[in-house]
Amino acid sequence: MVFGSLPRPRWIRDLIEERKAGRVAAADADELLDASIPLAIRMQERAGLDFISDGEWRRESYVKVFADAVDGFEADLVSSGGRSASTRLKYPAVVAEIEPRRPIAAHEAEFLKAQARTRITVAVPSPYTVGRRMWSAEHSRDAYPTREAFMHACIPIVRDELQRLAALGVDAIQLDDPWLALLVDPAYREREGIDDVEHEIDTCVECVNGATDGLEGAFVSVHMCAMRTSIASTAPRGRTT
Repeated sequence: MVFGSLPRPRWIRDLIEERKAGRVAAADADELLDASIPLAIRMQERAGLDFISDGEWRRESYVKVFADAVDGFEADLVSSGGRSASTRLKYPAVVAEIEPRRPIAAHEAEFLKAQARTRITVAVPSPYTVGRRMWSAEHSRDAYPTREAFMHACIPIVRDELQRLAALGVDAIQLDDPWLALLVDPAYREREGIDDVEHEIDTCVECVNGATDGLEGAFVSVHMCAMRTSIASTAPRGRTT
């Protein structure tokens, strides 16, 4: 099984950017992606993987896919915090009460299921990570006074999507929660004003439990990116999610 996205050809990355900018119509982009994604599927099958994804080739990013499907966001308001302007990415911020506009990943799953010859896996961002990435004290307080309030608002939307994916016959659902791994980094905790790591872990667990409540018929995993750091020993001990 591949965790996360498969590397994409440059022209597909350019296509995603042109779709975002409105230079390519969404329908035209979908037609090109429909013709290209089977290559990613066949590559994984040829490698002998037990679970096949679509490589997440349709997505601008693993977390922006939530804002792409849900109203209440404004694009490019939150900086990724890269070390230089050239490596800094921009993310949406929630600016109004959120309301689902369309399914998050169901279209991807339907296409993947029709193409794959084995079991399939689809990733959806966790409410905790959506809240950590796309709530901004500067832009979001009028909509949601706290980051946690925004996370809780995301839970039913993610839960509905997981139910939808299970109903479509998705064999494995991956909840992406890479921001939890950042808690081992003292610089990150200081920058984000996090002084209670246990509370953050409890909030993440609450979000996962809320999103998966009542879910049947699919295997669910939580994906946390490994953090390359020499200070991992500072992480709290004895806690798992």
